[in-house]
Amino acid sequence: MSTAYRERNDLELWQLAKVSDDSLAFAELHRRYSARLYALALRKTGNGGASEDLVQDLFVHLWLQRADINIEKAFNIYLFSALKNRIISYLRKQIVHHTISLSDVDLETLSSQSANLVQEWLSLKEVQEIYSRELGNLPEKSKHVFEMSRSGVPNREIAEMLGLSEKTVEFHISKCLRVLRARFGYVVNVLVWILANAI
Repeated sequence: MSTAYRERNDLELWQLAKVSDDSLAFAELHRRYSARLYALALRKTGNGGASEDLVQDLFVHLWLQRADINIEKAFNIYLFSALKNRIISYLRKQIVHHTISLSDVDLETLSSQSANLVQEWLSLKEVQEIYSRELGNLPEKSKHVFEMSRSGVPNREIAEMLGLSEKTVEFHISKCLRVLRARFGYVVNVLVWILANAI
């Protein structure tokens, strides 16, 4: 690729792609960000194939809709925000397909909703209510340690703040995850992330 493209900033490249249909400018943006976007998607989904699809779909959407997409500030912020939304959408679908069966929906709901709406019954709010209820049933200390851990506080700091050993902190976290996995299955880790990032 020409060094002329590599020397341009992101917004200049985007304008070339958007206004002049410059595929080489767009390819340079892809070169700059695809690996980082993939790494983020993989970290959040744990699925390599799905991560590739999410990133590819994002770039295909950008190229096909470039005339209608206005990016006036940081291009990278737009990209990562758009990917985050796609990841959340993907993970919500995983939760629906792996944790709630139709038998969990009451008969009134089943009789009043179409099959398609029943499939979409599990909204983020409802997931959060179930999650909060399950977490609320845990011993207070375990719940407190778990919530601190999920808010980004390292185990060592939690141990120091609460006067516990690191092994005790790890025990409380493992205990909470066991209980939540019993309710939500393998998607509990992505569920915690979704709820932490929900608006």
